[in-house]
Amino acid sequence: MKKWNSWEEETKTLEFQLSNDPRRFKLTRQTSFGRRHLKFWSKYRLLLWLVCFVRQFTGSVSKADYFALRHGFVAVHFPQDHSKFDFRKFLRRSLDHDFVVTVRISFWIWLCVIFFIFFHAHGFYNHYWLPFIPLVALLVVGTKLEVIITKMCLKSSEQIAVVPGRVCVKPDDNLFWFGQPQLLLHLIQFILIQVDYYKKIFRDQKLLPCYNQYIA
Repeated sequence: MKKWNSWEEETKTLEFQLSNDPRRFKLTRQTSFGRRHLKFWSKYRLLLWLVCFVRQFTGSVSKADYFALRHGFVAVHFPQDHSKFDFRKFLRRSLDHDFVVTVRISFWIWLCVIFFIFFHAHGFYNHYWLPFIPLVALLVVGTKLEVIITKMCLKSSEQIAVVPGRVCVKPDDNLFWFGQPQLLLHLIQFILIQVDYYKKIFRDQKLLPCYNQYIA
């Protein structure tokens, strides 16, 4: 996210505007977005997930991804004049809104709390397996987001082989699990709850010996 500001400023330069002039036609595979995602592995489901799993550790959103998503959003909402539009600020506002939705308390969060309390009982050995659940969920969410971006590129290349200026991606709810983007937010909620839960346990276990020593 720290690079988004410099990328957004780059869209205002003359060089960027010339290289992405709609009057200049390019093959979808020749664009920076196409060169990143239109590979042999993108057509095979297993290889696609493996590559996207690794990519989340090496820069989940590249400059090409940012420009393609920006162009797709601007083409839909500001087809006439978008010279003063700041896509980075829009993303920050969207993230702030999603954060409010993510941290609010809902019914299923209470179910998770009851679940944690139940498995915290002696005999379940939850300290061996329960901490890995948020880690696995985080990796799955990161991989799925990478897969969604790649599939948007594949879908655009199938619809049109030659693009004016830059690839125009179109987000689709069907790219998410069961066509429900909210499921990703629910998973992020689950991850935050788990992380906060174990931070509290770690803090209590760290302070408990000090407290016992003070009482003694």
